[in-house]
Amino acid sequence: MLFGVSLTAQTDIQVLGNTVLTAPDGSEGPAVTYLIRFQNPRADTVFHVVVRDTLDPRLDAATLTVLAASHPYHMVKEANQVVRWYFDDIRLLPKAQGAHGAGGFILFSVRLRPFVAAGQAILNHSCVTFNHQTTQCTNRAIIWVESAASILTPSTDEVGNGWLVVPSPNYGVFEVRPAAQRADAEENATAQWWVTDMAGRTVWQGVGPASAALPRPSPGMYHLWVRKSAQTWVRPFLVVK
Repeated sequence: MLFGVSLTAQTDIQVLGNTVLTAPDGSEGPAVTYLIRFQNPRADTVFHVVVRDTLDPRLDAATLTVLAASHPYHMVKEANQVVRWYFDDIRLLPKAQGAHGAGGFILFSVRLRPFVAAGQAILNHSCVTFNHQTTQCTNRAIIWVESAASILTPSTDEVGNGWLVVPSPNYGVFEVRPAAQRADAEENATAQWWVTDMAGRTVWQGVGPASAALPRPSPGMYHLWVRKSAQTWVRPFLVVK
């Protein structure tokens, strides 16, 4: 386990930490920490794995630092924002033979470039090739860039200062509503809401406290975004089968 995250899950990418970042206002942008997980999808042992990540141009590839990895690797940075990690003789077991020996991970940080402006979404995804034959690509991890004055960090149970997702987890149908202590109905009515899937696509949006029914939702992680009075909050939530 790494930061409480299973390393034997399907191939995916996650942002660890806050997914809403402050727009850079100096010579150095804030850092983003990504966790790439991969798992052997084949019926035989995998000896060679190549992880390829094409970084968004708003991420400074020169600042990329590997914080941890599950196995020894060789990293190559290319001039076109492409980063490759080569795992030779990694010996990943088929999942059916032993989940704990079937997966690996890369944990790295990279900084935003100084010119990134507020109001932008930055997506990142990777592709993993096993034994030079089978390739799987991850979901798209999303971060939102806001001005320093407009970011609030969500608590464990709420979106922003008193905004609730009910129920959570859910089956793709839920309510976004203020907590009982918030009686400023006029202000609540101006709040904007939208939901993005793991690919960064907006799958639902609305104004004011509302009920949401996601169209044909697939099980997985989604992000609820709330904007009110020039402030933006984000909260991940899980849709189950």
